[in-house]
Amino acid sequence: MSNKTLLVVALIIGVIAALFVFNQPSYELSGTDGSIQGQPDSIPQYSYTDILNNDEFKLGMQQAVENNDVELAKELQQKALEIAHAANLPESEINLLSGENGLRFMGFLASRQLFVEKFQQHYLSFKDIEQLKLDYPEAYDLFERSDKLIELRDDQIQQLAEALAGESGDVDLHIHEAKEQWKTRLNSIE
Repeated sequence: MSNKTLLVVALIIGVIAALFVFNQPSYELSGTDGSIQGQPDSIPQYSYTDILNNDEFKLGMQQAVENNDVELAKELQQKALEIAHAANLPESEINLLSGENGLRFMGFLASRQLFVEKFQQHYLSFKDIEQLKLDYPEAYDLFERSDKLIELRDDQIQQLAEALAGESGDVDLHIHEAKEQWKTRLNSIE
């Protein structure tokens, strides 16, 4: 393999790693490990993040946000609170999920999750993300990283097109093929 190909493969791996990190929740209640003092480590410990990261809950809240369905959001909030009480979560965590502030918090997280999911779709299909930024302003702190990932992707495609063009120098003729190769390599890594 040539050095350029190795560089492109390394960059693609970097993008995948960045997408993984990018998709991780960035909120945390405290700096502790979440365990409750006086209880054995063998008993599973739960937190509000376990509830909010449940796939069914996330999909439902995302649907509620996307459809501006306040009633569905309130139903999901009620279920989250029931689970939080049943799991004997600390009052401070239950408060995060309660009332209008809790509902806004859940909607905020769902909006960010929607941005990440839609960004990934746009990223892989080479679509512009400016409208996503307008649709999901809650993810404003992710915009710069998103733009950098796109810039990196585009640089990789440009390098591939240049390699395909070779001495002919007609890079524009090879952009489509370079995009297809980029996608193929990305899929082969996953």
